[in-house]
Amino acid sequence: MSKLQVLIATYGREGLLRIARMFHPVIDGVEYLVSCQGAPEPIPLPEKLRRPDFKVEFHDDRGLSRNRNHLLRMASAPVCLIADDDLDFFEEGLKGIISAFAENPNLDLAAFRYILDSGGFEKFYPDIPFPLTKWPKGYYVTSFELAFRRESVAERKILFNEQFGVGCSRYASGEEDLWLCDLLQSGANGRFFPMTICRHHGLTTGSRKLNDAAVLRAQGAVITRLYPATSLLRVPLKAWRVSKATSTGFISCLKPALQGLRDGWFKRSSLFKSI
Repeated sequence: MSKLQVLIATYGREGLLRIARMFHPVIDGVEYLVSCQGAPEPIPLPEKLRRPDFKVEFHDDRGLSRNRNHLLRMASAPVCLIADDDLDFFEEGLKGIISAFAENPNLDLAAFRYILDSGGFEKFYPDIPFPLTKWPKGYYVTSFELAFRRESVAERKILFNEQFGVGCSRYASGEEDLWLCDLLQSGANGRFFPMTICRHHGLTTGSRKLNDAAVLRAQGAVITRLYPATSLLRVPLKAWRVSKATSTGFISCLKPALQGLRDGWFKRSSLFKSI
C-alpha cells in the first residue's frame, strides 16, 4: 500500500499530455492519482502515464473543486498531496512529506513551498515552521502546497466547495481557502514546513487573473468567511491592492469584490457549504 498519493486534477486530453510532460519521480511508497474531467469516455493515456504507480479515472463533468472531490474519494493512502497538472515534483520533497507526517503523529494538515521554473518563489515564505492557525503577515496558502492525513479529513467529511474554483463562472477561486478554513475550524492540526516539494511552470492562475471579475468576486466572498468582523475593511483594501498590482481602475476591481462580500453575508448559509 502506498504511503503517499499525489492527487492530480486535470481536464481533457490536453491535460493528460501536460501531465506527461512533467516530472513524476518513481519512489517506493508514492502513487499518482489522476482525475480527468471532460471525458464522457476514457481517453487513451500518453505513454508516460502508463506506469504502475499511476491510476487514472475519467469524469464527464467540469469544475476544479468537483475534480478535487473526485480525488478525495479515490484516495486510499495514509497521506495525500493536492496537486495540479503543471508541476514537476522533487523526490526529496515527496519523501519529506512522508517524513513530516511520520515524525508528527498528531499532524492532520501540512503546507509546504513550491518554486517557479525560473528558480525563484512566487510569493513570501517564512524560514521557520509555524501553525496554520497563526499565519505570518504576507503569507497565504496555494492548493498544491497542501498535504493531509486522509483519515483525519475523511472523518470530518469536509469536501471542497463546488461553488468556488476554476470552472465556476461566478466564484473562480478561493476553494482551497474555504477547505482549509473548514478543516482548521473543525479542530484539525495544521503546520507549515519550509520545504520545497515541486516546481510550478509559469505563474499560478490566481496570480495571472488577479483582476478577473469572477476571481475578485470569489475573494470578496471568501474574506467574509475568513474575516467576518473586518471584512468591510479588508474587501476594499483587497480591491485597491489588485488595482495597483494590475494597473486596473479601482472601481472596476471594487465592484465585483463588493458583490462577493454581499453574497458572503446575505447568502452565507447556502454559499459556504463544503459540497
